[in-house]
Parts: sequence; C-alpha cells; structure tokens
Amino acid sequence: MEPAVVARAKPGETVLLSECYASIQGESTLVGTPTVFVRLYTCNLRCVWCDSMYAVEGGEFRDISVPDLVAEIRRLASARDSGGRYGISHVCWTGGEPLLQWKSIARAIGLLPGDFVHTIETDGEVDLRPFNEAVRGYHDAGQVRYIMDVKCPGSGMKATKAFENLRILDHMDEVKFVLLDRQDYDFAKEVLATYAIPTDTILLSPVTPAHEVAYGLDPATLASWILEDRLDVRLQPQVHKFIWPGKEREI
Repeated sequence: MEPAVVARAKPGETVLLSECYASIQGESTLVGTPTVFVRLYTCNLRCVWCDSMYAVEGGEFRDISVPDLVAEIRRLASARDSGGRYGISHVCWTGGEPLLQWKSIARAIGLLPGDFVHTIETDGEVDLRPFNEAVRGYHDAGQVRYIMDVKCPGSGMKATKAFENLRILDHMDEVKFVLLDRQDYDFAKEVLATYAIPTDTILLSPVTPAHEVAYGLDPATLASWILEDRLDVRLQPQVHKFIWPGKEREI
C-alpha cells in the first residue's frame, strides 16, 4: 500500500501533530510512569495490527511550530502543586513514526527542561544515525532512550534497517518484538540468537486485535513459551489497554 499524500512539516521548524496528552505509560520498563505523549502524524510502514492508524493515514493532524509544541508539553507536564513529587518529567515521542520528523524532535528536546527523559518509540526502519548524532549528549546521559521495534513477519512488514540500527543502541535502550503468533515468537528467538543486541531489555509484546487483525496473541500463551524456553526477556502486554479498555485514542 502506498502512503497517503499529506502536507509535510518544515524540518526543525514545525511538526505534524496527531495528538499530545498526559497519560500513564503502558509499555517498556517505564510502565506505570506518568508521561506526556507526543504522537506525530505519518508513518513509513503499514503494519496489519497497527492500533493507531489515525496517526498513519486519514486522520486529523495539526501542523504546529516547534515552540508551540514545546509550550504544550510544558503545560501538560506542569502540576498545580510544587515539590519533588509533582509534575511530569517523562516525554514519549511516538506515532506513526516520529523519526520521520527527527530534526523537529531534536530541536524540541533542546528547548525542554534538561532533566526530562525522552523515550523515542521507533519502528526500527528509519536510520537512527542522524537523530542520534543530533542528541548524542542526551542519549549518553540517559535523557534520550530508544524503544525500537524489530518487525516480525506477522506485521506484514520486513525488518531490514533495524539490524543496522541495533549497533547504535546502548544498554539503557530497549528492543521490542510485537508478536502475532508462534512464527513471530520463533523469529524473535532467531534474531536474539543471531545478533549482538546491546540493550539490557528485550520486550515481547503480544498483539491485540486492531486494524486488519481480528484475533491477537493470548498473553498467557506467550508467557508459557517464554517460561518453557527460559528466555531472558520481558513480557510486555499493553497495560494502558487494561486500564482503559476500548479507548483507542486520546480525545
């Protein structure tokens, strides 16, 4: 499928923003953490189980300046009360595919408070090198963390650039496999056995019904496979879908 033609943001100046909101992180080792989510519009892939197609094609979006986006993130991160336990200091950049707009993300990170932790949820099929060079100091300090997919066969997409991107990752980054079935699980095991993955955390996330997929992968079934193999990974169901079942997006 060819991506729909949409207006393009000005690199480093504006972003195509699908939505920006505060919620609870439902994935990664930061699960449960209050987070400002910045969902950018458009994607380079078309996964059959995508649960945010409104940010991929056909959905509404705003073309806004980077300073305006920074102001919105600051507003969402602020708290009514002051003190060490108030306010949000985590920002999750997601999509779509956020790194299609990497120059604007890099600029926004530079304009936001230096103690913010930014997670970049990327599909693995965009070259990480340009963005990583732009935010190298933040990445080295742990203020920028990658949550990078390696696409499994069940997604309908093929992992290619992901294997080069693995070389850029550090121990605090995370690699994620989204699994539709046993074939995807076996694919993930093969990748783990074949490639040197420098991250401390490997996430195995079971697919939930969405888009073209009517039936997902039972988390208990995936858990039994992991335990049978004694696989050193982290089972990662999407916790936000248990907290707010049936809610597809932030309105």
